[in-house]
Amino acid sequence: MSTIKCVQCKRDKSVLDYDQDRHGAPRKTCQSCLQCQREQRRVRAESRQIQANQNIERAPIQPVGTIAPLAFISSRLYWNRLELGNMNVVCSSCHALHWLGECVGGTAAAPTFQSCCKKGDVILPAIKRAPPYLQYLLESLDTIARQFRTNIREYNGALTFTSVKFTADNRPAAQNGGITCFQIHGELFHMQGPLQPAPNTTPCFAQLYFYDPIYASQIRHSAHPRLNLEILQRITAELNTVNPFITLYKTAKERLDSLPAGESNARVLLNPQLQLIIESDADKRRNNLPTSYEIAIIIPDEYDQAGFRDIVLANRNPDPNTAFSIINPNHAAYMPLHYVLLFPNGDLGWHWSLQLRNEMQLRKNLRLSQRAFYRYRLHSRVDEPRTIFQAQRLFQQYLVDAWAACDQNKLNWIRLNQGQLRSDLYNDLSDAMLRDDFSAEQTGKRIILPSSYSGGDRYMQQLYQDSMAIVRHFGRPSLFITFTANPKWKEITDELLPGQSPVDRPDLIARVFHLKQQQLLQELVMAAMWFGYARC
Repeated sequence: MSTIKCVQCKRDKSVLDYDQDRHGAPRKTCQSCLQCQREQRRVRAESRQIQANQNIERAPIQPVGTIAPLAFISSRLYWNRLELGNMNVVCSSCHALHWLGECVGGTAAAPTFQSCCKKGDVILPAIKRAPPYLQYLLESLDTIARQFRTNIREYNGALTFTSVKFTADNRPAAQNGGITCFQIHGELFHMQGPLQPAPNTTPCFAQLYFYDPIYASQIRHSAHPRLNLEILQRITAELNTVNPFITLYKTAKERLDSLPAGESNARVLLNPQLQLIIESDADKRRNNLPTSYEIAIIIPDEYDQAGFRDIVLANRNPDPNTAFSIINPNHAAYMPLHYVLLFPNGDLGWHWSLQLRNEMQLRKNLRLSQRAFYRYRLHSRVDEPRTIFQAQRLFQQYLVDAWAACDQNKLNWIRLNQGQLRSDLYNDLSDAMLRDDFSAEQTGKRIILPSSYSGGDRYMQQLYQDSMAIVRHFGRPSLFITFTANPKWKEITDELLPGQSPVDRPDLIARVFHLKQQQLLQELVMAAMWFGYARC
């Protein structure tokens, strides 16, 4: 056995007498010498503490108005940790839970809040409670429930009606460790496929709901062997009982099969009013099918004309190249058709007919925006089930999907309103037309992103120019302060549900970070507590 000479005691000792460093190599000091060094440091630290206590007891009391001439006076003893308290303040309008620092008005006894319901102007129906077995899987702490929540994204993918298409960001996985999260590049789409599988192919997604629940669960388990077959069977049975879209899909398939053979191009649509429509042949006749007994709600204020927001549920002779159709994110069934484990009862998503309450008659625009809708949904309430907050990785995907829907809707508005943005004044089209070698075929159409779009080139340029203007006016900055979030902040860990970790609740981390950041800015700029007057 090889030996190594200790640099402390100068003795040759076996390799087993040495600790290993992070690279697996033996250290230069043996274990006994390291233990002696630790003991000596501990004794010296205790001696210093005893001496410091004695000096404090013997220190004379300074007369009022005198200052001890010290080279350095530590203020660590006067530091107070910022405590936001508990998230137990209830909004009087929507019953959402808040920290007191999130209020925008009112009194300490009756605060008002803007982020959850716009001071009571947003009114949405409460999310229905999940069926008993699914609720047990989301709340229980036993082994079966924990394994279900760990693989909940795969369970949802096996039970969903629609598929999702996106480009995943694999950079976090390549970093070998750290927090795992759901990240994408570019756009995210929900796709509706045909209701009948192609010959010699295995049925999937909505096609499985036309089979016997036990047989459908076996097909799902063969496609996802990591999942528990019994869990799939029991959840499938519950969804067939409570989810209204299953009956709606079955009705669409039955009505399409019952049409005459001569109507080869017929298809069944689900319009924004959540009504089934039969569109026949080239003349595009649209006939309503009775759906009041299949789905719990009809949206009367939505548009019922043919449009790009219709969901193609069934097509008699689908084109093989366009078998899958993209679902418009502005449709009320966009979210519940994919996130069946978050909305097992078919709770509707955002749609154009949602409006704000206007009791004071002061609002000009009564339309409820997508961002306001999702802000309302992302606040836990005392009288509403917390189903979406218990879904761990599926909750992360839902957040990314909601943000992508809002962002794509904003980009679509910018694309369709280039005239209002007066983009012709700051693009290069007018300059290109004045050149002698101008070719219309090579010019194309350019979409201008204004500086109001967060993350765009003009947005980043505006931030840079504003920063340089501040430096030009006030001078170079004295401090460069970075502020990061700590997932182990007490305000975050106290509000986690049983069995959760901070990575399962990005909504709490974002809210606590924003509150602490605003408090820091308030102390820097307004209170001038640390560095005196701040000129910015």
